[in-house]
Formats: sequence, structure tokens, C-alpha cells
Amino acid sequence: MPEGGRLVFLNALPLNAIPLKSFCVTVRRIDLSNPTEVSIFLEQSSNVVSFIRHEATVEVLNRLLGLALKPSSELYQWKEGDELVIVTLRKPIRGQEIQDVKLEDLEVFYAYVSRGCV
Repeated sequence: MPEGGRLVFLNALPLNAIPLKSFCVTVRRIDLSNPTEVSIFLEQSSNVVSFIRHEATVEVLNRLLGLALKPSSELYQWKEGDELVIVTLRKPIRGQEIQDVKLEDLEVFYAYVSRGCV
């Protein structure tokens, strides 16, 4: 895992936010019921940012990980070295804002973008 970049929380991976012509994305699933998996990233990053708009999801992350993230509707733009934690609802309901989110409602992935591809 690279060091020195931002730890970025997203609700999805917007490929159009990555300005590279050729890149690879490494993705792995994270078990949020084992907070140690995410806390490893938190320990290595002093710059934690969130682009998650969904307030209930942000509240779960803050409670679980001891963060003070705020909901954000800003658009994410990739920067070299970013480590991505993508947090999505397991079963989103199109057109509805889910208010009561529990840990088991979330699916979490770690992603890292690198230049070029093999």
C-alpha cells in the first residue's frame, strides 16, 4: 500500500475523475465488521477526505472509525497517490434516500489507481 497520498472516501469509483489515458485499478473488498482493516489505512494517512453525500453512510463511518467526516456533494478528482475507500449500499433503492443505514447495509472496497497497464 503506497504512503503519502490522500485517503479518499467515495460512494462509487468515477472513472471519468481519472485523467490518465491508461491506468490500472487494483480493488479488494474490505470487511467493515473488522475495523482493523480500515484503521490500517487511517494510521498511514494524515490527509483523509470524503466525497460521500449520503449523510447516513457518513454517520456510520464516523461512528465505526472515529472520524469526523462531513457529507459532501463535491466532485472527486483523482490525484497521484490517492488511496480510495469506496463505500456503497448493498441494496440501494433507486430514487429513494435511505435514512437508516447499518453496518451490514454497506459494501466497502479499497482501490488504488496506478499509471499504465500490463
